[in-house]
Amino acid sequence: MGVTRAISMRLRKLLARRARSFSVYKSAFIGKIGIEIGGPSQVFSRRGIFPVYPLAEHLDNCNFSKSTVWEDDIKQGQTFRFDRRKPVGRQYIIEATAMECLNSGAYDFVLSSHVLEHVANPILALSEWKRLLADDGVLVLLLPDKKYTFDHRRPLTTMEHLIADFETGVRDDDLTHLPEILALHNLKRDSEAGDFEAFKKRSTRNFENRCLHQHVFDADLAAKLVEYMGLKVHAVEEIYPHHILVLAKKTAATLWQ
Repeated sequence: MGVTRAISMRLRKLLARRARSFSVYKSAFIGKIGIEIGGPSQVFSRRGIFPVYPLAEHLDNCNFSKSTVWEDDIKQGQTFRFDRRKPVGRQYIIEATAMECLNSGAYDFVLSSHVLEHVANPILALSEWKRLLADDGVLVLLLPDKKYTFDHRRPLTTMEHLIADFETGVRDDDLTHLPEILALHNLKRDSEAGDFEAFKKRSTRNFENRCLHQHVFDADLAAKLVEYMGLKVHAVEEIYPHHILVLAKKTAATLWQ
């Protein structure tokens, strides 16, 4: 890496404390009710790149299990602590693709940080998240940019592939991508995965731990996917060190209201 590039990356790291779109759209979260998929997430905290937590009146959360790699012990009920100055929200233990216990249009916004890539059927998941949004509700979606992660050797997922997964009803126990992942995953960029044998063992038990990146994204694919869901994209950002941020609205309005 050249000196100029190294300095540039260091400056980006120092300056990218907030997403550019946050100051423009933060009014959509002030005093509003939301739900996060797979939280809590540092990116939405007071010092995060998109600090929604301090603005929300109330925030619920869902996780797929009572114990995950990211959160050791999760209890269903009024237990979701996302900000020390805010009352706790309700924690649901449900799949991100099957949230029938939650009412349609119940939330002003939906947050998701680095979750959708772990879902085998992203369109099914987004269908549920969209259903939860009230009219004019906002989706904030963060995904890892494959170029800067351990997925950089893998081919970019296509929209055709995502649509086919939805049409064939792919479920989260699907291991179709496992051979590709084992062959191309860069363990040098994934220290927490251990050596190859440990990584392979964990990966074959993906339905239990959901660690695999089922699909890999760049900013264009992320935006296309959200638009395919009938949501109006208002912002797409690439944020150091590896985030793609898409902010979209449920209505087809051409202007932010």
